Amino acid sequence: MLPSIPSILAALSLLALPISITSTATPTPPSLTFLYSLNCTLGTAIQIGAGPHGNRVAIPITGGTFSGPKLSGKVLNLGADWGLIDNNGTFAADTRYQLQTNDNANIFIRTSGPTQADGHIHLRILFETGSAKYYWLNHIVAVGVLTAGSGFVAIDAWYLEGAKAAVKGV
Repeated sequence: MLPSIPSILAALSLLALPISITSTATPTPPSLTFLYSLNCTLGTAIQIGAGPHGNRVAIPITGGTFSGPKLSGKVLNLGADWGLIDNNGTFAADTRYQLQTNDNANIFIRTSGPTQADGHIHLRILFETGSAKYYWLNHIVAVGVLTAGSGFVAIDAWYLEGAKAAVKGV
């Protein structure tokens, strides 16, 4: 059941209250919990060329596997990275692809993030699924570190532990 408009407005009005900060202590950062390691194969890159946002390249995602403590399965041959190379030569990932768990749940995934000085790409990861078992993925904050190889990439992914208390199934 969706909340009513008055209850949404009442909740938003709380955001307008003045906040009193009484401590100068550094807050404790949330911890990360391992989600999975993923290896996927890539097709031949398609150079789209220089456009209004940079030099775009499309890299097909053609398959692979992922494995972690709460979900494992395969990467389907459905998706690509539509990354951009900026004026400084930095590549930023912009992916959309499909995971299928070992118990046949489908999970749509989007990632984005820039290449770092060490060559890894730091990713923001968003999940979308209708599976009751994996629905908790829709509400987590997840990050990943991508390592590129020749014709493949490896991604190690984690989620913020602080989100666990508010999300069923985690």
